[in-house]
Amino acid sequence: MSARKKTAVIIIHGVGEQRPMDTLWGFIDAAWSNDPEMVDPYQREVYSKPGGTENNHELRRVTTRGDRHTGRSFDFYEYYWAHMMLGNSAGDISRWLISLFWRPKSTLPPEYRHYWIAGWAAVAAAIAAYIAWLVLAPDLGWVTPIAGLVFPALAALLLSKIVNVAGDAARYLRAEPRNVEARQRIRAEGIALVERLQATGRYDRIVMVGHSLGSLVAYDILTHMWSGLDSARLKQQHSGSDTLMQTLDSVESAGAALYSPNKRDDTLAAITPAEGLCEKRRSYRDRQREYRRELAAQEDPLWLVSDLVTLGSPLGRANVLLADSEESFARRKERREFPSTPPAFEYWAKDVKQFTYPRAAPHRVPHHAAPFAPTVWTNIYFPTRYLFAGDPIAGPCAPHFGPGILDVELPNQGMRFQHLDYWHEADSPAAQAAIAALRKALNLRDLDEGAEASVQECEPSGFA
Repeated sequence: MSARKKTAVIIIHGVGEQRPMDTLWGFIDAAWSNDPEMVDPYQREVYSKPGGTENNHELRRVTTRGDRHTGRSFDFYEYYWAHMMLGNSAGDISRWLISLFWRPKSTLPPEYRHYWIAGWAAVAAAIAAYIAWLVLAPDLGWVTPIAGLVFPALAALLLSKIVNVAGDAARYLRAEPRNVEARQRIRAEGIALVERLQATGRYDRIVMVGHSLGSLVAYDILTHMWSGLDSARLKQQHSGSDTLMQTLDSVESAGAALYSPNKRDDTLAAITPAEGLCEKRRSYRDRQREYRRELAAQEDPLWLVSDLVTLGSPLGRANVLLADSEESFARRKERREFPSTPPAFEYWAKDVKQFTYPRAAPHRVPHHAAPFAPTVWTNIYFPTRYLFAGDPIAGPCAPHFGPGILDVELPNQGMRFQHLDYWHEADSPAAQAAIAALRKALNLRDLDEGAEASVQECEPSGFA
């Protein structure tokens, strides 16, 4: 008798000098141990075991008892990549900032122009302060040598903190020669982790969660992992299963329904969302789940990733951070460098709307940029207030990557910086809303959204 299948959850940390397992333990408390819907009080124990799949002896597999509904147990993993991004420098950050700010304000989307103005205002203020110091220094007497020692020391300390935190983003977001090796290694090790988990045979579902820059790492892992699938085996599985093809057909139909009819030409930018988007998105996401379950049911399955959950994600700023202009970002989506959900359609005619090929064949497969044919994407973020309150790093992803994404906007709490609050245990309404949204997005019970309306609410997304 074969062992009962489990669900694997992979959390990918964000920027900074992260320590192995620090992110994972807090995440497990919020996502599992303290969730009364999933865990009875006497079943809250979790166990740290040698993983055997992480390729890093600093990491452990954290496994749970069975949930209170079906008895299914879960294994939690942390994909740790901070040690692959050592050697950040002030030069990395300066080149990155120059690439962001050394562009005409008119080329930026309107919502980012106030950051451009604030950045240049800060530069002007720093230059003015330095000039004032040079002018006034001879008249400050004994204050001058003391300030000459204290200010540089404080500046060096502040710079080191900035380099440790922002340096990861500066290097990962720019494909410069110095950064390519680290970017490649981070992605390759992430793909290898998912493939090792699939190869164990213990799992029939994998959920990926990325916080901050870790969400972009997760997106890249899915992008490159899907494009690297064994195409011959994928075709064989689809040609050998009418049920698999029927579910794939339903994903295509539900994906096409997300767009308004007769409003599409050859560019993705021309696609407009359909009316009644909320209900149609629920239907599409349920069809994605059906398709993933069929893929997982195949002998020696190629794909088990059911969900991507992004928290505080810079993908919400993708049209600025991932390209030099909005036009460049749109072109790269059209060329399928950046997968969307639903995937970019191969064909769009009156009766033929497909992101699969070959067109006329009874059995087709999704193209190389379709990881979100079977994978549901939920994005959770705190909105920005007054430039830096809330989460200025994050934003809605659906306007950039397609209306299949459910963007969940959380309530702000005063004027706090909330980028680190996505699973922070506290009694405040904002903290409780964040944890509730996280648990719904993880959907550990693997429920269809249409089957339980409260599982996912229809939140504003920029397309709604």
